[in-house]
Amino acid sequence: MKCDIFNIWEAHRNDLRNYVGKRISNADDADDIMQSVLVKITKYCETKNDVRHIKAWIYRIAQHTIIDFYKKSKRVTNANMEQLHLHDSHDYDEQMYVWLDHFIDGLPTEYSVPLRLSDIEGRPQKKIAEHLDLTLAATKSRIQRARKKVRAKFDECGLVERSENHIWIYTITKPCCLS
Repeated sequence: MKCDIFNIWEAHRNDLRNYVGKRISNADDADDIMQSVLVKITKYCETKNDVRHIKAWIYRIAQHTIIDFYKKSKRVTNANMEQLHLHDSHDYDEQMYVWLDHFIDGLPTEYSVPLRLSDIEGRPQKKIAEHLDLTLAATKSRIQRARKKVRAKFDECGLVERSENHIWIYTITKPCCLS
């Protein structure tokens, strides 16, 4: 990647803000985390230009920053960590996020749109229902079905294993899934 910080930030800032806002309830704290993420991106880009998957990289930085925030503030509890949906995110290879994005893209629009709005952008399901002109029950159902379809695609196409470094790696085992 060529580190064009301004364009990277502009392209991902809004989705990232929604993602952080879903995991950090205080708006000021969420803004602080966003600022920290930008600083980390800038520092890295000043010295290197070797990021292959920008979106996954940025979200990984955000996840680590959120975890650090909870640890430093001593607000972390088991319930907080479960709410983050991170499950030791630093233990996952960034390719998992790339394939997640790819598998979501492969879903029919009726499933991919609500899933992205909910799980990627962090919008409340009630707002998604209003935006898509669906009932709340229909929206929840589509999101759950989409999650199941993505999980099935992960299971169908590859294998999740732990590497020697104790990092979870996703390996595609079926060539038909590469397209």
